[in-house]
Amino acid sequence: MMQILVGVDQQPGPVVSLLKRLNFPYAHYEVVHTLSASDYLSYGIEGARTPADVERIVSAENRQARQLAENAGRLLMREGEPHPVGDVLFGHPTEALLRRADSLRAELVAINASHTHSESAAALTGSVARGVAMGAHQSVLIARPPALLSADDHPVRAVFATDHSDYANRCLETLVDFAPRGLSHLLVMTAAPEKELELVDRELPELGIAVSASVRQALERRNQTVAHSLARELTHVSIETALYTQPIHEAIERALDQASADLLIIGAKGHSLLERLTLGSVSLHQALSGPSSVLILRH
Repeated sequence: MMQILVGVDQQPGPVVSLLKRLNFPYAHYEVVHTLSASDYLSYGIEGARTPADVERIVSAENRQARQLAENAGRLLMREGEPHPVGDVLFGHPTEALLRRADSLRAELVAINASHTHSESAAALTGSVARGVAMGAHQSVLIARPPALLSADDHPVRAVFATDHSDYANRCLETLVDFAPRGLSHLLVMTAAPEKELELVDRELPELGIAVSASVRQALERRNQTVAHSLARELTHVSIETALYTQPIHEAIERALDQASADLLIIGAKGHSLLERLTLGSVSLHQALSGPSSVLILRH
């Protein structure tokens, strides 16, 4: 059984649609909506005149929050399976989600990238996405609105960005364990920035070989190794590989475009080419600023 904690906003949002499309076969969902002090203030508790007013407002807000979670749970329900649990968490959203994920022993935390009901809430959710991406011990799925544009049964096309570190390779095991049935196409990509490799060639002319060409060939072979390994396990997924010569962020954007992908899959940490960039910083940048939904894998 795969335990998934799902955080929802005032509307279920793209995270529910994306989870249905990915179709994790062993998933058990717990759906939560978080309430903080600011939520009660926005509901009117600041202007309450009596303790009875406060109790009425708190009860109404708690009831609405539980209903939001339960409604989202119904959308995730599959035939023949029990209704996903719906619950309300209290306190700072990031801290509440991380505590519940740990107590649940969740393997995946799934959240929306942003609220839609107010600008202030959207700013808060940006910090929540950052906090969850940085602080979770689990893998994290951050869903963006484009996931809503596809039907719930529309296959998912994804890009797996790797630096071929040991950690990135172990993250592949996590992806295989998740076994997403809705994943139809996967582009395995890595980047060998041309300017950095040219610098290496200039610095080591005495070797008498083109280091850049050797590095690219080695990375292409590693891409193929990863693709063959995944093809043995995810037999329903078509897999291709690509090596890009642009800087990592630009390379990821090109890969997403080439694969017509709406999901980026990336490891949570590891060292990139020439150890100039940790994959952790790449993960965080893409989670908060990238154009697509992101599955950040931890192993």
